[in-house]
Amino acid sequence: MKSLQLKTHAFLASAVTAAVLSAAIGARAAGADFATAPAKGSVSAVRLLAAGPTPDGAYRAGVEISLDPHTVTYWRQPGEAGSAPVFDFSKSTNVAKVEVAYPAPKHIDEAGTVVAGYDETVIFPLKVTPKDPAAPVTLDMKLDYAACGKICLPAKADLSLALPKSGASPFAAAVDAAEKRVPTKISAAEAKKRLTVKKAADGWRLSVTGPGKAQDVFAEVQEPLFIESKREGKDFTLTLFSTGATPKSADATLTVITDKDAFEAPAHLE
Repeated sequence: MKSLQLKTHAFLASAVTAAVLSAAIGARAAGADFATAPAKGSVSAVRLLAAGPTPDGAYRAGVEISLDPHTVTYWRQPGEAGSAPVFDFSKSTNVAKVEVAYPAPKHIDEAGTVVAGYDETVIFPLKVTPKDPAAPVTLDMKLDYAACGKICLPAKADLSLALPKSGASPFAAAVDAAEKRVPTKISAAEAKKRLTVKKAADGWRLSVTGPGKAQDVFAEVQEPLFIESKREGKDFTLTLFSTGATPKSADATLTVITDKDAFEAPAHLE
């Protein structure tokens, strides 16, 4: 009888172990449906993430760039140095449009040059609009970017992911968090309520009138121009630079980070 009980206990333990392993394998398989394997570089790695469909027939997705410690990658306009990421989705299947969003960056001192970018893992949210909402969608991406540590290395990723139409994505929360880090676009009329720009001897003086206290400002202009922003007390100085003759005015996009929110506003500097 004792021998039979031992065999029964062993059988039950084996059955429980098999069930746990089966559940774990199933969870891994489900997760794999929503992400590519990482495309690894020397000091970074890239994955495509699927976060599920939206009520309007589009898909939420993301491009995750993970970085080794003390490594930097760049925003859409890094400044005087650095290389912005270049996304190419042209080989995708049943895709009409892919919209890339950029989480708010930070200013990073790179060997004496201040750049706009990220020094930790970052997810760029994507909104993928299919040509035919009823047909399957496959996202094909070629990405050129830079990952800079002690040395600056160009990196590439070539990834493809079929976007699931159903199921709970294990990456939905991470993509949602990245979307919340994307500055809100406001109109020129709203910008006038929140921003004051005045000409100064060394460029322009920018005051943020609230709500919230300004933490940082990033200014974008068309190449070959770039704008350097520096904090001066509660305000910021914007200085325009050019590889040729520096113009007296420029149309700019200002991204403002406050302790309450982040927003993106058009501005004419003259």
